[in-house]
Amino acid sequence: ASAAGAAESAGSDAVGDMAAPGWSGRATFTASGLSDERTTGRAWSFDAAAAFTEQTVADAAAALGVDGTPALVDGMWSAGPNDGTAATVQLYPDGTGSFSYYDPTKDPWACGDVPVTEGGGEDVSSSDLPVEPCTQRDLGPAPTTDEAAAQLTDALGRLGVDTEAYEVVGEEWGDEQWTYATAHQVVDGRRSGLQWSASFTGAGLQSLYGSLAPLVDLGEYDVVSPTEAVERLSDPRFASGGMPIAYAEGSEPRVEEAPSAPEVPGSLEPGSSLAWRVDEVTIVEARLGGALHTLTDGASVLVPTYELVSDSGAIWSVLAVAEEHLDFGAGR
Repeated sequence: ASAAGAAESAGSDAVGDMAAPGWSGRATFTASGLSDERTTGRAWSFDAAAAFTEQTVADAAAALGVDGTPALVDGMWSAGPNDGTAATVQLYPDGTGSFSYYDPTKDPWACGDVPVTEGGGEDVSSSDLPVEPCTQRDLGPAPTTDEAAAQLTDALGRLGVDTEAYEVVGEEWGDEQWTYATAHQVVDGRRSGLQWSASFTGAGLQSLYGSLAPLVDLGEYDVVSPTEAVERLSDPRFASGGMPIAYAEGSEPRVEEAPSAPEVPGSLEPGSSLAWRVDEVTIVEARLGGALHTLTDGASVLVPTYELVSDSGAIWSVLAVAEEHLDFGAGR
């Protein structure tokens, strides 16, 4: 059964109650109709060390038309001017080889730095310098969502990214000067959480952010059963606050109207019971796929992960890798 179908059968009120403002995040989880059979799943790591090189940033700069010699500055590789006059690229030393591109000349609202005069003249306070007004520039209308998606796909191809492994979608947020596009990495038919994000104006690609570290196949790992995965939602070693990460289509929580007048909580009487809400959640569907996780040592991995769907359409995520593959003492 689909998550949306489960949500529709439960009705919208349950979701609204669960996600009502002030929900504590406390919940008990019960599996219903799920398998107790274990399986295996493939895992990957990111070779961040292979990506974090001068050559990587030089190649990326050339692919995106950025001028400048790569330099290691403040712990990251960078190419292009840092004074706001032209495009720059940066490569960061994290677990996925995070990479960014930014072109201030294509930002309708970007303002350059105030020029500094060198020499032996009087020391002038910055407050005494004339300030040019930062006015909006007309760069023309941004590309359509389809055009933005196509341009992002092209840019990723020039960077050497395997675009076949990504689902690219364009978005607009009601401003004709800007269009956005996101490339979602897809693993085993599900978005992994790794993505490339881009913004476009009438002048073209204005910013881009994503990851350049190549994937390394780690092979098959034992995976807990869906029933065990539900138990992990109540295990502090795996749980992450109790709140759902998303809602199935058609089961989004209702938005409650704010009261017309302030409502002040009443005072408690001696011996009164304390309001301590705990939601009872029934998980009716488990979907296994690869998802992005950051380990204790900073390394990033794509490993088997369950999406667990409740009878109200709320979705939780939990690591699916069996305990025999986990080092609980790492970093102590």
